[in-house]
Amino acid sequence: MIEGTRITIGGEEYVIPALSFGQIKKLLPKIQILQSVAGSLTEEQMNAVAEVVQTALSRNYPDMTIEKVEDILDLSNAPKIIKAILGGSGFVQGEPGEAQAGG
Repeated sequence: MIEGTRITIGGEEYVIPALSFGQIKKLLPKIQILQSVAGSLTEEQMNAVAEVVQTALSRNYPDMTIEKVEDILDLSNAPKIIKAILGGSGFVQGEPGEAQAGG
């Protein structure tokens, strides 16, 4: 199991690791979409959230599907989970729409 942030979602505890370099490269456009979230979510932003969460969880839970992630995510837990993933992966909030690596 890769170290990460322990978060309870839907009554189950998950260890959410940081994204790998390969995952970040693949997901950078989605991560940039997440950086622009302010207020209510669009369908594109919800899809980006689900994909980033599923990808991060897949490091420790290879059988985690996008459908399962969409079933366990909601508006109350998604921000906390995204913050854990992006923070753990070294991203900090930049200008709207700009993902920056933190140091």
